[in-house]
Amino acid sequence: MATPTLVHYHTPNTRSFTIRWLFEELGSPPHELKILDMKKGEHKSPAFLAVNAMGKVPTVTADGVPVTEVGAIAIFLADLFPEANLAPGLSDPARGTYLRWIVFNHAAVEPAVMDKARNTPAGLPSSALCYGSYDDTVSALAGAVESGPYILGERFSAADVVIGSAVRYLTMFKLLPAKPEFSSYLERVTSRPAFKSALAKDEQLVQSRAG
Repeated sequence: MATPTLVHYHTPNTRSFTIRWLFEELGSPPHELKILDMKKGEHKSPAFLAVNAMGKVPTVTADGVPVTEVGAIAIFLADLFPEANLAPGLSDPARGTYLRWIVFNHAAVEPAVMDKARNTPAGLPSSALCYGSYDDTVSALAGAVESGPYILGERFSAADVVIGSAVRYLTMFKLLPAKPEFSSYLERVTSRPAFKSALAKDEQLVQSRAG
C-alpha cells in the first residue's frame, strides 16, 4: 500500500509542536508543512475551516482526508510508519498502555489542569468529571513518568512525544506542580536529537517570519 500524501498544518509555539517533533522522531518522512499565521487569522480562513471546522492546529491530511486532535494524529502517524518503531503493534501487550497514556493527556491532564487554573467547575462532584479530580490526575501522570525512562519503560514511543510535549508546555506556564518526576522526565525527552531538531526548525521559522 502506497504511503498517502501528507500535509501538516502548523503554527509554531502551539500544541502543533508535538506533531512537528513526532515527524522528526519518525525520520522526517515526506510531507508538506503549511504554516498558518494565527495573528492574521489564517486558521479561521474559509480554506482552512473546510479542512478543520474547529480552525485548530495541528491538523494533518492524508490524501486530503483530515486527521485532527494531537492524540489521534500521533496514533495515526506512528502506525503509518511502523519502521520507526514508535508504536507497539496490535498484538503487542504494551499497546494498551501506549494508547492509554496518549488518550489520557487530552481526556484528563489538560481538562484537569485548565479547570484548576480557571477555578472551574465549581460544585461538581469528581464523579461527574471526565478526569475525576485534579490531584488524582497529577498523581497518575507523575506515576506514568517516574519509573521510566519512558512511558513504556526502556522503549521510547509516540506516547512520550504526546505526554512529553504536554508536560513541557504545562511546566513552562506553571500549570503543573513542581515535581522531580516531571523535571527528570522532561530532561530525558528534551535531550533527544529529534526534539532538538524540531525545536530548532520552529525557532528558525519564527525568526524568518519575524524578519
